[in-house]
Amino acid sequence: MIKSILTIATALLAFASSSAAEPARDVTFYLVSDTHVGMNYRKTTPPFGSDEFNAHVAKTLEVLAKVPGTAWQEGPVAEAMKGKGPVPRPLGMLVAGDLTEVGNAAQWADFDRLFPWKGTTPAKYPTFALAGNHDGGNAGPVRQGLRQRNREMAAAGLLTASEDGLHASWNWQGVHFINVNLYGGDGAKEGAKETSMWNPEGGLSFLKSRLAKIGPAEPVVIVQHLDFSARSTWWDQPKRKAFYEAIKGHHIIALLHGHTHVITRLQFPEDKDYADFGGTGPRFDCFSAGAFKPDAKEGKPFPGPRYPCECYVFRIVDDVLVAAHYTAEPGGWNTSKHAPQLTFVKDIKVK
Repeated sequence: MIKSILTIATALLAFASSSAAEPARDVTFYLVSDTHVGMNYRKTTPPFGSDEFNAHVAKTLEVLAKVPGTAWQEGPVAEAMKGKGPVPRPLGMLVAGDLTEVGNAAQWADFDRLFPWKGTTPAKYPTFALAGNHDGGNAGPVRQGLRQRNREMAAAGLLTASEDGLHASWNWQGVHFINVNLYGGDGAKEGAKETSMWNPEGGLSFLKSRLAKIGPAEPVVIVQHLDFSARSTWWDQPKRKAFYEAIKGHHIIALLHGHTHVITRLQFPEDKDYADFGGTGPRFDCFSAGAFKPDAKEGKPFPGPRYPCECYVFRIVDDVLVAAHYTAEPGGWNTSKHAPQLTFVKDIKVK
């Protein structure tokens, strides 16, 4: 009898120890942007054509496929992830717009081949894509392709698409993700046609409809193409204020974007917008991973990429969010003078 009791007690202790070791939430995902598939550097010497550029994109994806298993960047991120293993395989990769250079059908077909949503070679994880300003208007091949792609992903149970198929949301272990494409706004930019790239196609309305179904303490990640700068002329201050009013009562743990081609971690609203918006509400952390497309000078050779790849790696374990910028330099991570500012650790539990 005593032996049986001891056996049961030992089993219970082992179960409790195992349960304590297993996180309630473990979500890893990547952010990349501005892939500009089909870019043609006609004015470099020699010219660097679209086929060559697409090969550069494919090589970058091969680098990204090797990120899982990498030790975390030394410092606060490694300390926060101590005992939790290296970078896991991500649940997905987010591509934050400017998928193509000019948004034509051939470039969309190449993007869809290089970044298949099903996560085939070289990536072994789903890819969630959104439209940027280079990707054309609402009737163009890219936005139409994204609608079809989102519907296929919805049918596979990976996301919930908007009624027109363009915008999307999904839930990873209690973390809500909302993709509003160009930006979280309604109506085309003043003076622009409703069919043009300037029309966010109800991104703000979709955002509001999703947030209305999410509790105020539930963590939310929003991804769009345009940046959140107070200096942005791409979406004006009234539209940014409407976006801010929509999100300020919610637990937004990250705003993700592309467009600038700059690797940054900033806050929204920036000081000017924050003051103009009343100066009393919350501010939110914004992340931009950089770009696949390097700048090139006329008459000079194609310079090659700034880094072998530019990718923000995020992981949420229980209530701790970490972020680090991966470049595939020696050691894997960004070692520029800005690297300390790019790394990020935050307790996301609502107090």
